[in-house]
Amino acid sequence: MADIVKQQVAAHWDRRAAGFDEDFGHSIRTPAERSAWDRILDLVLPRGRALEALDVGCGTGFLSFELVGRGHRVTGVDFAPAMIAEARRKAAARAVSIRFEEGDAEQLALAPAGFDLVISRHLLWTLAHPEAAIAEWIRVLRP
Repeated sequence: MADIVKQQVAAHWDRRAAGFDEDFGHSIRTPAERSAWDRILDLVLPRGRALEALDVGCGTGFLSFELVGRGHRVTGVDFAPAMIAEARRKAAARAVSIRFEEGDAEQLALAPAGFDLVISRHLLWTLAHPEAAIAEWIRVLRP
């Protein structure tokens, strides 16, 4: 049953990938939004130290691009192949280095303790087992 739900969720986001950035809240459109995101990220991210960051449910890469723009090394993971394809296309167009991979937030194919930061947005509500995803995020974080 969970596999069917996951397939349906991936298919939904695959259908939305092409126009995803046009939806409200999925890109920065105004100076006020830019300022708000800068304040939030400046508040939670350390200055002067590049982090190994994991963006889970990265979609087309919004947070991944924000993090790499601040000097962090980023891996983005998403279950929807079309979202990853769009994120890769955008990274190539912007000539930035971000590792985008297809993957399951509830079963990450990543080594333990490989990241300093795990970040996610618009994801937990889509998962059949959000507690499994959170356990995975803890597993891949460095102590």
